[in-house]
Amino acid sequence: MAKVTAGGLSHKVTQKKVDKGVGDKGDIIVQQTGKNGKAQKMNLTKLAGSKTVKQGVKETKDYHKKHPEISKEGRRKNGK
Repeated sequence: MAKVTAGGLSHKVTQKKVDKGVGDKGDIIVQQTGKNGKAQKMNLTKLAGSKTVKQGVKETKDYHKKHPEISKEGRRKNGK
């Protein structure tokens, strides 16, 4: 498990140990807490092809670099 801060939001990148919920066993999952305090989980194995937690951390940081409008202030800053 790795904890990452990207785009002003905290993320937790993990590899699934059980086949339950989002994704399959062995998939790389990122959990992000949104503006409303609700947790969002995304499967980085399917979305970005990540095979390790280290690759998942890199993909999370790269995504927030490419999309600076997604931040703590909300999904889209400036109403965009």
